[in-house]
Amino acid sequence: MKTLKEYITESFNKRKYQFKLKIAGEVNEDQEKTIKSLLEKYGVDNFAKNSTTPIQSLPLDFPKLKNIDVSIYDVSLNYPTTPFELREYICSGAKFHADYVVVRNPAEPTEQYQQPVEERKGALLDDPNYKEAGKVKSEEYFGSKFNQNLLKELAKDSKQRAKERGEKVPTEGAKSAPEFDTAPSTSPISGKK
Repeated sequence: MKTLKEYITESFNKRKYQFKLKIAGEVNEDQEKTIKSLLEKYGVDNFAKNSTTPIQSLPLDFPKLKNIDVSIYDVSLNYPTTPFELREYICSGAKFHADYVVVRNPAEPTEQYQQPVEERKGALLDDPNYKEAGKVKSEEYFGSKFNQNLLKELAKDSKQRAKERGEKVPTEGAKSAPEFDTAPSTSPISGKK
């Protein structure tokens, strides 16, 4: 039988904590080594340079900076931490100014927004048959049959709740869900069908 310590160790070993580390300006090899050695505190699983953006007049994640490139790193850690804590730790240990470092979770909406999107040919509405839409059976979502089935389900649920409360439940032959007339009826206003 496993001990509690073994279970905790096992759960920590399986989970990886992903981050995107963005540093404005040039990052030389010595600085990269310093960052990687700082991250060893959290058990580095992966530290890889993803890309470097071209020089931009206003980099996306750095609103206070102008005309600078951004180095982006993919970081995977074995121990949990927050993006804020990791940013502060890297800034203080590697002697970066706080305005030059951004740490984000890859699942954040701002990060997902920056991911390349698969381009489609033509507009969705150009297809008159709507091939991407699934086949929908209208009877399953509205109409007389749907209403009858809904009322039957509600009656069944009502009986079940009454049984749970210990109340007397009427027998099946007593009263059932009302039946709807499926034939078109005459309009009370115009008298037409």
